[in-house]
Amino acid sequence: MMRKKNRVLGILGNPLKQSMSPMVHNYWIKLYNLDNYYCKFQLEKIDQIKTAIRALDLQGLNVTIPYKKKIIKHLDKIDKTAKRLQAVNTIFNNKGVLEGYNTDVTGFLLGLKNIKKLNKKKPAIVLGAGGAAESVVYSLYLTGFKNIYITNRTKYKAQMIARKYKEVQAVKWIEYELVNNAGLIVNTTSLGMLGYPALPISLESVKKSTKVYDIVYNPLETKLIKDARKHKLEYVTGLSMFLGQAQESFRIWFNIKPSLSNYLIFKLKKDIKMI
Repeated sequence: MMRKKNRVLGILGNPLKQSMSPMVHNYWIKLYNLDNYYCKFQLEKIDQIKTAIRALDLQGLNVTIPYKKKIIKHLDKIDKTAKRLQAVNTIFNNKGVLEGYNTDVTGFLLGLKNIKKLNKKKPAIVLGAGGAAESVVYSLYLTGFKNIYITNRTKYKAQMIARKYKEVQAVKWIEYELVNNAGLIVNTTSLGMLGYPALPISLESVKKSTKVYDIVYNPLETKLIKDARKHKLEYVTGLSMFLGQAQESFRIWFNIKPSLSNYLIFKLKKDIKMI
């Protein structure tokens, strides 16, 4: 059954200059002849967000930095994944009931499937402990990784995630003995994102079999991805995760799983380069 038409959707966060969500969702809205529009809601605070969503009759929102955790208390219900991760990136206004979902796991796994010969017996290093970090940790856990290390500049945040999983250990920020022997390195921080400093990590001494996954998608090639290519390491950019989570959000709002066409990917890459 089609969701109600003639309603606005959008992305909630701050900053939003780097976000390509409006381009992708408006492309799909036009493709499927829906009478909706997707825009940006860059807010300094979200104290009245619940009232605003209902007053404006917004159909739904994506949620990004820095509100993935803060938004939860403003929602009426959240799904099992969002509850476990305590992070929401998708809101659906279901007849006034604000439902929260986490589609980051779906998105991350889409990118992970693109990696060839992924050795799950070797350590996986997760950089960062923010809103998307536990989604990545949980995804790796579901995939079968037994040795997962999470590192963050503020160590206690990494420890809060690690204590939920027996397969996960919190370690000090960028511990090279682990990094250099990792099977998979995943950046979940905002470092490398448009407008942010680069991630301060060297891949010079990592194993040639190491895989690199940066969930940042704007720019398409972060310093981490450039370094991975320089050292001839297999890598995945954040574009896969971005498109995967967006696809699942769209399905929640419209009961339509939109296509990931070559034209959409080409257009997205072109628009990112123009920012």
